[in-house]
Parts: sequence; C-alpha cells; structure tokens
Amino acid sequence: MLQQSRDTADSAPRPSAAVSVALVYDSGPAVNRWFAGLVTELRGSGKSLAGLIQDDVPQPGRTRCDMVLHELATGRAMSISEDLGAGATSCRLSTPRLLEAAQLVEAQLADAEIVFLNKFGKAEADGGGLRDLIAHCIESGKSLVIGVPSGNQQAWTDFCGEYFRTVAATPEPSQEAIAALAALLGQPKTGRAKAGSEQLHVA
Repeated sequence: MLQQSRDTADSAPRPSAAVSVALVYDSGPAVNRWFAGLVTELRGSGKSLAGLIQDDVPQPGRTRCDMVLHELATGRAMSISEDLGAGATSCRLSTPRLLEAAQLVEAQLADAEIVFLNKFGKAEADGGGLRDLIAHCIESGKSLVIGVPSGNQQAWTDFCGEYFRTVAATPEPSQEAIAALAALLGQPKTGRAKAGSEQLHVA
C-alpha cells in the first residue's frame, strides 16, 4: 500500500509520522517489556495513545497460548486466537478478529498522538493482517511503534521503505533506554522524515 502510494503520488505533499519505530525482536516477552515501559512513560508525560498491545495468555492443557490484544485508548481486550483443540501446534490467528481489532484502532486514531501496533507478523508479511492500518498510521502523520520479529525485518523494510527507524528490543530494556525512546516519540513534528531507515542505539 505504501509503495503504491509512492508510485501514484510521489510528488504530492503528504504528512509523515513524527517518528516511526520498529522494535526488532527475537523474543515476544522482550518486546512486550519495551511496549509496557514505553506506554507507562508516555502516559506519564500526558501523551494520548491508541493501538494494540499483545498479551500471550497460557491455557492449561494446551501447547499454544491465547493471543489477546489490548486496545490502549479504550482498554478493550480481544482474543485473536482460534481454538483448534488441545493438541494444536499450528498458528491459530483469527483474521476476522484481528481486522475487528484494527477497526477499533481506526476509530481512535483522530485523538491519538502515538500509535502502538503489536507486530508486523506473518499475516502482514504475506500481504494481509494490519498492513492497511500500518500504512494509514504512517501516512496520516501519527507516530508509530510496531514490533517486528527479526525474521520479518526484510519484509518490513520492503513494505515501509524510508518511513521507519529500528531499535533492537533487548531482553531487559533499561529505564534510560525507555525514557530516551519515549522522548524521541513525543517530540514535536519537524516535517517529512528523511529517506532511509535508521538504526537507533537506545538499548
């Protein structure tokens, strides 16, 4: 979607996000600690937030966790897992529920300064999932924080191009790193982001 926008309206002025950050991770619990710290820091500074944070809830007797999304503006929680039975080991993502969660975020975007999205996962890398919502956030000028599994980093780069910066989501982020990234996300807009992805060293 972003590439199509650049192809069809490359010379048209467009807003860009103040800061778009990809938290690149190998461990789900690690990136969740970054999300939790950033949300706490940004709310403490009075920023209005929207978006989706994922919580993996263990299910007794099951090999797979229940994937639950929490929408930051409303506090609503929504399971996006399909129950395939106790022995299921395959992906259990419910696409209709994921899209319902995306619509919930869309309804909160106008009042949000910073948007969190849980991840650019397999569904997004394959062309579906939250891709349209991600593009909308970036092109509407919202600051964005998104989790990107390290295995999907190239797909993310191909999708997002010049619009993002990356941070390695280390297992235990320091408070200083969280504060530095929160300050960057909360800074005033200064015009169009420069081209090219940028690695930020804040861990």
